[in-house]
Amino acid sequence: MTAAPVLAPFPRRERRSAVRPRSTPASLVAALVLLTGSALLLYPTVAAWISDRIHASVISGYVDDISGSAPSRLTEQLDSAREYNSTLPDGPLRDPYLLNADGTAGESGAQWNQYLRELDLDPNGPMARIRIPSIDVDLPIYHGTDSDTLEQGVGHLYGSSLPVGGIDTNSVLAGHSGLPSAPLFTGLHDIAEGAIVEIDVMGDTLTYLVTSISVVEPNDGSSLRRVMGKDVLTLVTCTPIGVNSHRIIVRAERAGGGEDLPTSAEVELGTDPGVPWWIVPLLAAVGAALWVAWPRTRASLRAARHRARTVSARGAGTRAVAARRVRGRRAPRCPGPRACIHASSP
Repeated sequence: MTAAPVLAPFPRRERRSAVRPRSTPASLVAALVLLTGSALLLYPTVAAWISDRIHASVISGYVDDISGSAPSRLTEQLDSAREYNSTLPDGPLRDPYLLNADGTAGESGAQWNQYLRELDLDPNGPMARIRIPSIDVDLPIYHGTDSDTLEQGVGHLYGSSLPVGGIDTNSVLAGHSGLPSAPLFTGLHDIAEGAIVEIDVMGDTLTYLVTSISVVEPNDGSSLRRVMGKDVLTLVTCTPIGVNSHRIIVRAERAGGGEDLPTSAEVELGTDPGVPWWIVPLLAAVGAALWVAWPRTRASLRAARHRARTVSARGAGTRAVAARRVRGRRAPRCPGPRACIHASSP
């Protein structure tokens, strides 16, 4: 009787490496270029969507604070802000973007602390909210115009009237434009006269109409002063985008003169940025990169099969020799894997 040689199991890791095609350096570089280009193209859209989502969340929190507060507390906040406006001096105001080296506006002292206590329903939240439907703006308004504040939303210029309306007031609001991570006040470059601007503050909605649009130098603060006999809202942003050598000044006046205007009974929720449609092209770019990087030519598949046969043949010959040595006999030189596998004992 002849005994069949004992065959060792084929190593699983060796089998996988034998049949796996290899990616070429050129395909990997092409895939990397494709992913990098797609990321650069989609970054502004993705960043803007994330920014809109954050602003919507902040505004929703502000709406919840308003809804959860007693009407008497809201009225007290508005009365205090109007009293604060009546005590403001009628002097020139600085450029909102003129900051110290550390990115702060340099305000401090008792008057600054008093300012921070006005319209502070939530000390860490916004004082109000601005909406401009024609240019799709729906942003929170914060105290001050330092660099951190202007990255979060719209800043209220310290020294100007608080945005609560009233005759002989001019509330100055500043916002960045041209940021790749958030649109903010970029739309002011396209706003037109007659556009509606709404301010939601402590449960009241103040409606303004754009009356003039001008471009001035940073040191021209004449348009930031109060206008006697009028209820004015002034919006400021930098221009041209990327150069920021001048300022766009958008002036809006209270609809109806600011007297006996109806206010909203409820504050509307923030604008939802919607479904992130950019996920579709992002997934398509990832799929295309994988398709480019993965070996798919006939030559690469033939090379993979050849490596598999070579490794299999070497493994079979080695197992046959090992089986003969186990039986105590010296194995003759193997002429080939097939002969070794089917060799018989004398």
